[in-house]
Amino acid sequence: MKKKETEEKKKNIKKDINIEKKDNIIDKLKKKIKVKDKEKNIFNLKEVIIIMIFSLCIGIVLCFSLFSILAGKNYFKVIHDLDKVIDTYYAIVDNYYGELDKKSLVEGAVEGMISSVGDSFTSYADTDTTESFNEKINGSYEGIGCSVATNIDDTIVVVSVFEDSPAKKAGLEVGDIILKVDGESYEGKTSTDISKYIKDSGKDKVVLTIKREEEEKDITINLSKVEIPYVNGEVLEANDKKIGYISISLFAGTTYKQFENKLKELEKEDITGLIIDVRSNSGGYLTSVTDICSLFLKKGSIIYQLEDTSGTVKKKDTTKEKRTYPVAVLINKESASASEILASAIKESYKGLVVGTNSYGKGTVQQTKKLLDGSMIKYTTQKWLTPDGNFINEVGVTPTNTIELSEEYFENPSRSTDNQLQEALNLLTTDNE
Repeated sequence: MKKKETEEKKKNIKKDINIEKKDNIIDKLKKKIKVKDKEKNIFNLKEVIIIMIFSLCIGIVLCFSLFSILAGKNYFKVIHDLDKVIDTYYAIVDNYYGELDKKSLVEGAVEGMISSVGDSFTSYADTDTTESFNEKINGSYEGIGCSVATNIDDTIVVVSVFEDSPAKKAGLEVGDIILKVDGESYEGKTSTDISKYIKDSGKDKVVLTIKREEEEKDITINLSKVEIPYVNGEVLEANDKKIGYISISLFAGTTYKQFENKLKELEKEDITGLIIDVRSNSGGYLTSVTDICSLFLKKGSIIYQLEDTSGTVKKKDTTKEKRTYPVAVLINKESASASEILASAIKESYKGLVVGTNSYGKGTVQQTKKLLDGSMIKYTTQKWLTPDGNFINEVGVTPTNTIELSEEYFENPSRSTDNQLQEALNLLTTDNE
């Protein structure tokens, strides 16, 4: 029995020793695992940091590459090319002894760059000028729908009230003298001050205090989107015939629709011919004049041609719409660009008449680019040719019937004293007999 007990004790002691060894081994393993875990964690953090830095570098490279692909420019080269400009800018900003307007410095640099091109039609416009230009060329703005001017005696007078405008509906009339706006006197101020206040007021309506003859009265006018009327027309009679007359003051974004509506309105009066007056029209959108020409020309007729470094492209009429009655276009030395495209298309492709004096002679096409601060640059990209391939730059469109505007018209402007208009009327009505 004692031997058995002794052997069992030995076995138990061995078990205890083995258990203790196992526990020691387990503890050591746990410690090693903890150390390795710590080492592993430290390694992962470094790895993450490296990956982040690497990703950032890749991102920067990709961004520059993307910009280069999208804009077709090597931005590293651009930065190098502008070293001189940047050095000059910081030399002045960091060292000039007086006060500086940084915005003026940048504007001056842009203006200098534009002027060095040597093209009078490549130009720069600041934010205010750009905003005014956009309103004019787009053909609409937020306002009351009238034009005002400053008289010689410094009073501000209404010179036109647009049809269907808030001003017209409120009862404002041509000749009204504006004394106050929202109770504030505008004595000594200009028509531009009134226009700027109305545009920038942020109000839904304004109150104009006006003087009409000897009476003063307040007129409340709601502000809304106003379409600028660039097209006017009427039916004129000569030699017992009805001739349509349409004047276009600018080829804006809304001009084509206005022209089409007026043309169809006149055609309902059974006109036998049409006079299009673009005298003193400085031009506008190429798309606008293209669409107007397409109302008259046969499908496939050339409206104009565009030429650049890659060659010449003929712009042809793609519409089914056309006219066959005689058309005369009135031009003068201030008719430019899109006005000259219309006159040359009617003359050469429609075989119509052009009456007046040689036009301005602007045979180039410009594009605009809005800059980040809202300002704009305009630059020449192409030259245009007439349907027959004539380049009228600095030459102008030559009328089929040249006639100077009479002194009588300048002394007493009217339809009857407008000898250029009367000549066109006679030509159209005589040819129809």
